[in-house]
Amino acid sequence: MTTPQTPAAASTAAPVALSISGEALANAIKALGVTHVITVPDTYIKSTIAALETPGMPKMVYACTEDEAMGINAGLYIAGAKPMMLVQNNGLYACLNTLKTIALDATVPTFILIGQYLRDVTKTVEDNKPRAVRLLEPTLQVWDVPVFRLEGPADLGNVRLAWELAQKNNGPTAAIVGAPTN
Repeated sequence: MTTPQTPAAASTAAPVALSISGEALANAIKALGVTHVITVPDTYIKSTIAALETPGMPKMVYACTEDEAMGINAGLYIAGAKPMMLVQNNGLYACLNTLKTIALDATVPTFILIGQYLRDVTKTVEDNKPRAVRLLEPTLQVWDVPVFRLEGPADLGNVRLAWELAQKNNGPTAAIVGAPTN
């Protein structure tokens, strides 16, 4: 018989997901040629947002809802810009209808960087209790949205892969940030 882990023991477990520097993630975004980052501010990726607010970075556009962000992304794309979205996992669930209608049905390239709010980084995504964490990838896969994980600095190349696939397929892709950026 095993003894249940105490919260103190759980907090000392080795992380499965490692923090990525907000500056490194912002520089990876800039290197893509992104012109605008549409965001509903996310505390999980707040250091990335702060780094993107510095001179020389893509223009930040703040939206009130993820539905609004999806519409702004489409409008900027139609106007010739190269936008992307930065949201939280809970917000992605809130905009599934616009994801379907705009990104999928209207075939708008939509690269979405998603923070995994509430994730216990000492556990795999699949072993996390919050539904918002566990069900994000399966939800996106049901809609045929390609998913890329950013579980640490070694995965920064997935940002470019996700961006390029969204452009090539004229549709959505998601890169999920597994640990809070620092």
